[in-house]
Amino acid sequence: MSAPQPGRPGSAGVAASRALPRRRSPVCGVALVALLLLALPLAARADWRSAPRGEGPDSAPIQTIDGVPYVAVNDLARLLDATKFWRSDLRRLVLRTGAHNLTFVADGPFAVVDERTFWLGAPVISRGGELQVPAAFVDSLAPDSTLPRLRRDARGRNIFVLPPSGYVGTPELQAGESATTLAFPASRPDEALVVTRSRRDFRVRFGGLFTGVLPDSMPSPSLVREIRPIASAGGCAFELRIDPAAGSFSLVSDGRGRVTLVFSRATDAGEAFALEDPAGPRALRVIVLDPGHGGTDAGVIVQDTREKDLTLALALRLRAALAHVLPGTRVVLTRDGDQDVPAEARAESANRARADLVLSLHFDGFGAGRSRGASAWCPPATYSETRAAAHPPGRPMPTPSLVTLLPWRDVAARHGVQSRALAEALLSALELGGQGPTRLREQLPVALLGVNAPGILLECATLTSPADRDRVTQDAGLEALAEAIAQGVAAYQRNP
Repeated sequence: MSAPQPGRPGSAGVAASRALPRRRSPVCGVALVALLLLALPLAARADWRSAPRGEGPDSAPIQTIDGVPYVAVNDLARLLDATKFWRSDLRRLVLRTGAHNLTFVADGPFAVVDERTFWLGAPVISRGGELQVPAAFVDSLAPDSTLPRLRRDARGRNIFVLPPSGYVGTPELQAGESATTLAFPASRPDEALVVTRSRRDFRVRFGGLFTGVLPDSMPSPSLVREIRPIASAGGCAFELRIDPAAGSFSLVSDGRGRVTLVFSRATDAGEAFALEDPAGPRALRVIVLDPGHGGTDAGVIVQDTREKDLTLALALRLRAALAHVLPGTRVVLTRDGDQDVPAEARAESANRARADLVLSLHFDGFGAGRSRGASAWCPPATYSETRAAAHPPGRPMPTPSLVTLLPWRDVAARHGVQSRALAEALLSALELGGQGPTRLREQLPVALLGVNAPGILLECATLTSPADRDRVTQDAGLEALAEAIAQGVAAYQRNP
């Protein structure tokens, strides 16, 4: 019996082995790639940092041998989900994946993909009994829906498999006196979405895997003070801290694989930022969960799924999740069984409990269309009142800019700023958890009439969407939904 050969899956003359099945990870690219420091020539120079390196079935390390970057052929087979066939007499290894054949010959500087030949710039070599393929090979692979797309990271330290949504690359920063732009190359620019629009934690989500580097610090003219990666299911996301001098923002896709965020000092140059409370933890002593519908009011009914049952099941799971992330906080339910509870009684329960936060839980439904995802309804963040503590003593109080005396049914409008912050925190958690798309509506919902506390009505998913319904009617899906909402509430409480 002959000795095993480089890259050989077995000792037989022709043998095959199946690479371990590749699991598509929904984790953001920051958890899959290893990136190091990089400096880029920009209009205003910044120090750039890489996302933290991660290990996973969809990534493989690159090693440098004699100055040439190589990837081990077994790692390449794993990434491509390929079967290996070794011909010892020809010193040839064939990787078969789907309808494709990839051929490498030991000491040869070429690779053959199906019927196309590629020069690798360096020979295939053997190290430690395994073939090593020049990493430049992945750059020659044409995009093909039946062949996994491989890409090297910005510093050439890892090779990884791109998801169907592609990649998001290193952003280019340009900082001027009147505006700052941050332009991201992206495979799917139409999937970019701003999920939180406050200056302190401005968040933007992309559909692709992040393959670039981010700045450690910003130049002094920049309205973007800081940017960092955050976890996102099925894509990647970034959290930015924006200078208080920024007056507006806009997100523009040029249709040519580029997404640009523009932050302007002018207030009329784009969309307005969300109004904010002073930074610092918010007191959440009592949280009231209001499972929508109940008793004779079943809510949305799709096939054998009833909204009233789901809202109660979610509220019970959410109560447990909140106890974990916010220990010491009291959680009150407006109903804990299948009973009719009038809207006035729900508001009275919240007010009697002296709620610091109210969540009215619902599920959406539409007679037609392809709507899916979650929606949050909150009072408009436009109410303001004169604060005596901030008024200089000895001077007459100025006339309030808005009428401060509200009908009791509209008292929730007093908490519009906090309610908007709560809505954005929850929708951001759902969006980053892959439970979007999400929508925010600034309109006082009926469920909050008479409620004297920050609160929102959350349509947690759309039951008329088969994908949404299948997800939330399974225990694991409902548990994940409760966990995402709890994390959103915790983010609202931290108020960084």
